[in-house]
Amino acid sequence: MIADFRRLNSCAMINMTMYVITHKAFDYPLPTGYTPILVGADKNANPNHYQPDNEGENISDKNPSYCELTGLYWLWKNANDEYIGLSHYRRYFSKYPTRGRMYLATIIKGKVAPVSLKKLDEVMQTTDWILSEPEQGGEGNVKQQFENFHNANDLAITRQVISEFSPKVLSAFDQVMQQSQISFYNMFYTSKSEMDAYCEWLFKILFEVEKRTDITNYDQYQQRLYGFLSERLLNVWIKYRQVSVTYLAEYQTDELDRSYAIDRFKQKLKS
Repeated sequence: MIADFRRLNSCAMINMTMYVITHKAFDYPLPTGYTPILVGADKNANPNHYQPDNEGENISDKNPSYCELTGLYWLWKNANDEYIGLSHYRRYFSKYPTRGRMYLATIIKGKVAPVSLKKLDEVMQTTDWILSEPEQGGEGNVKQQFENFHNANDLAITRQVISEFSPKVLSAFDQVMQQSQISFYNMFYTSKSEMDAYCEWLFKILFEVEKRTDITNYDQYQQRLYGFLSERLLNVWIKYRQVSVTYLAEYQTDELDRSYAIDRFKQKLKS
């Protein structure tokens, strides 16, 4: 049985916390200061008493289309940490700046662990944001990648909303759309003040995009539209703000083992 994380991490919530988004109970060992937050808590069972996303001011009911963003919204409106981050129940930042180094370390050690809050705190002394190492999400640029997997009109609507509600950000949006790589997964670590400024902008844009898009006939995967959009929009916000960023390699707990790391490391050597 997993312990009550809200009780165990009450001291960590005062200053700095990495919140781990989940929709179900899990037993992956977490470092001190990592706190699970249950998203879609209106419907999902919470036997281990994780922090639910339906307490206080929240948008928990939007979870099917907003994904981990219902957790992010809860953090914005309810958390009181000085430094704050978002991870996933099976996807974490490592302490390594590149996947190549992470794979090599996994080959040598046989495993990798989530980066400690102590390490994150050290990194934050010289940077504004920690994001996942950029990668390419398919063929072409970011705009083409999105259009290859999702409804192109939804991205066009998002650009239109930005042009109306946040015109100063439009240039950054267009620049990011022409890149080949971005940071995915809506994962980050930053100060609460930086996160608050981002959320103020992000949800203003997404709530308006939601009014102008119709996802009723989308399948369950495509209905996660606003989560997909926000993966791109985090990069847009960072570009617009021109803040300093440190990148860390992320990993999936159900993928990364020594054999997987060997295969991936060989591929990186070839490329």
